[in-house]
Order: sequence, then structure tokens, then C-alpha cells
Amino acid sequence: MVDASGRGLGLYFPWLHIGFYAALPSDPPSGTIFFMEALAVCSALHLSAWVAAGRRITRLAVLSDNSNTVAIFNTLRAEPAYNPILVSAVDVRLRLQLDLRVDHVPGRFNVVADALSRGRFDLARELDPSLTLFQFIPPRDALGASKK
Repeated sequence: MVDASGRGLGLYFPWLHIGFYAALPSDPPSGTIFFMEALAVCSALHLSAWVAAGRRITRLAVLSDNSNTVAIFNTLRAEPAYNPILVSAVDVRLRLQLDLRVDHVPGRFNVVADALSRGRFDLARELDPSLTLFQFIPPRDALGASKK
């Protein structure tokens, strides 16, 4: 489950009780919440191998409350500003041989990821008392930065 707000990105893996938070990038190519929601999905995909802790995963479902984000990951079609996010996601999918499905979830069911994206760690832990939190940095290549 992923979410973005005007403050940050939140990723939540509920079956593992693991959450991630990142502050918004300082100079994103686009200032819309849509861009940040798409970046959150891409980030969840990048972190999936780490979350799997050595186990090979072949399928990943990511839930987002942003229908435009769901659409670009399911069609791989977007405005040019979003292409680095999609290319980054496809690179990870190919490298890990991972089947990705991005689905819509109503915001009222995405409360932990929402709390994380807003930096409300107290609320996130109240909603999931077993939650372990980590900070992360969104993938640089998804922001249009050159790979090094």
C-alpha cells in the first residue's frame, strides 16, 4: 500500500508490519501529487526485494488510492514527465522477473500509508502496533537523474 502527501511518501507492507517514509524530493520534475503517487509505487517496487529478505518473490500487488497512478502502471502509458518512473519500474521488474499488479484502494482503507506519508508515525503505530518503520530515498533514476 502506498500514498503520497504534500509532506512525503509512505509505503506500507501490512503482512510484514513494515512501513517506509521519505520526505518529498527537493526538486521533482513535476510538482503534482500524481507524480509523487507514481513515485511511491515505483519505490515500493524497488524496495520489494529488500522486504522479501532473501526470498525470491515472483508477484507483487501494490495498492494506491490514486486512480491515475493505477492507470499508468497498468498501461505503461503516461505523459513524458512520468516516463523515468515507468522505465525505472520496468527495469526492476525485468531484473527481478517480477509480475506487478497495481490496483486501486479507497483512501479510507489506505490509512497507514496515508499516515506515513504525512509523517504521522504516532498514528501509523496506533493503527498497526507491530509496525517497524524505516526511512528511504526514492530511486534517483525515477526522478530523471542519470544512472551512476
